[in-house]
Amino acid sequence: MTGFDAHAPVAITPIGVVESAFQDFTQQVSYDATSAIVIRAELADGLIGLEHFSHLHVLYHQHRRSEWREEIGLTQTDMQALAPPRAGEPCHKGIWTSRSPARPSGIGSCVVELIRRDKNRLIVKGLDAFDGTAVLDIKIYVPRYDAFPMAETPLHWPTRHGLNVTSRLLHWDTMNVALALGLRAGLCAMKTLDIARGEADHARVLGGPFFAQGIEGVTGCSVLRQSMDFSDRVEAIADWSLLLTKEGRRTEIRLAGRRYKGADEVFALPDAALFARA
Repeated sequence: MTGFDAHAPVAITPIGVVESAFQDFTQQVSYDATSAIVIRAELADGLIGLEHFSHLHVLYHQHRRSEWREEIGLTQTDMQALAPPRAGEPCHKGIWTSRSPARPSGIGSCVVELIRRDKNRLIVKGLDAFDGTAVLDIKIYVPRYDAFPMAETPLHWPTRHGLNVTSRLLHWDTMNVALALGLRAGLCAMKTLDIARGEADHARVLGGPFFAQGIEGVTGCSVLRQSMDFSDRVEAIADWSLLLTKEGRRTEIRLAGRRYKGADEVFALPDAALFARA
């Protein structure tokens, strides 16, 4: 595209402002809370008929994203390509594969429920923008075009609905960093004890559910067969571990506190790079 400068800033005039009880990052966002979008008075005619729609797309300016980075202890710049690592995730994540409130463009987006319209004032539910946030645009939400109930996401996303547990019990074939680490940890422990799959008496696993699934797959120890104790209440990756026992002998494998770009990186590295203690 001739003459286009992708680094040049773009000026956008807001169409309105947010009025909300959500004041700063110390507060927990409630998607059941109501707030208001006040559209500029001279644009009010653009809202005619909006009350016939139940939901809206909202674009807004993340003008306080630097505060969020400071709140979680980051010093990265606006254009940082990697998302801040989440506790308990052993992999890197690109900023556009996350729902970070600090996008490189500074543009936030949200789908909200429209409760009612009072002239140029929209009462909405589910808006995650601060009080005083500039609203850049709104657009009607139309299920025919905007709803994709069969859209695919990695299985580690729907943990709040219990699907991680379901996927583990059903042995869904999912390849990711945590699963690869589980496979490598299990292999390392089996090699140390000089045993084959199915010969271990018991495994104690601390870590993510897919980490446990990898260990289960390679060692044969299983929660279902009562030969594995598993706890996923471990936040720091450096605390993920496997304790494998066989006839009184035991070995513990503990992960190094690092993150990986993909399962291929996990499989390519030697044990010494993956494990802090083996």
